[in-house]
Amino acid sequence: MTEKDHYQTRATLIQRVQNQHDEESWDEFVRVYRRYIYAIIRSMNISEHDTEDILQQVLINVWNHLPKMDYDKINRFRSWLSTVTKNCVTDFIRKRSRDANRLEKAGQDDTLTYLKSIRLPEIDAIAEREWEVHLTNLAMENIEPLFSGKAVDAFRLTLEGKSVEEIAKALDLKENSVYRLKNRVKERLIQEIRHLRDQLE
Repeated sequence: MTEKDHYQTRATLIQRVQNQHDEESWDEFVRVYRRYIYAIIRSMNISEHDTEDILQQVLINVWNHLPKMDYDKINRFRSWLSTVTKNCVTDFIRKRSRDANRLEKAGQDDTLTYLKSIRLPEIDAIAEREWEVHLTNLAMENIEPLFSGKAVDAFRLTLEGKSVEEIAKALDLKENSVYRLKNRVKERLIQEIRHLRDQLE
């Protein structure tokens, strides 16, 4: 598959998963968006176990809504996805609070304290931050196979705050090679992020 074909396929992913019989597209959808949904939920102080349950509910809700969703009327798909996630978290809190209040020992256990620690009002800021991280990670995964190990290593060491001199010594490269390699990776990463933003948001 050429790079152009790859992007054309990507661009139609949302439309393709609207067909609930297209299991391959759904698997790709889950691969692309699962970590993002998970990160949003976990960032709200929700336990790992509960996050998995809520994540499954989000995916079920998305699966159920996709066939009737008018994609052209949605400004940004990932904003719609974060709203679905927020609704599932709200439902989770409401149900758990109701259950906890039914228990006589609710005042003595940690359930209500835990539920109150969930930072629901911040979900928009959380979703925005996590999307940027998610997009960058996806882009990095996509471009890594295009470069030698040293190019990627040089770029990652730059992100860690290492100087060009330190990187050159660590990777046994000349300093001008470090500049060239890390800039090539950076330019390609920016390009990939731009492509992913166009196709996945």
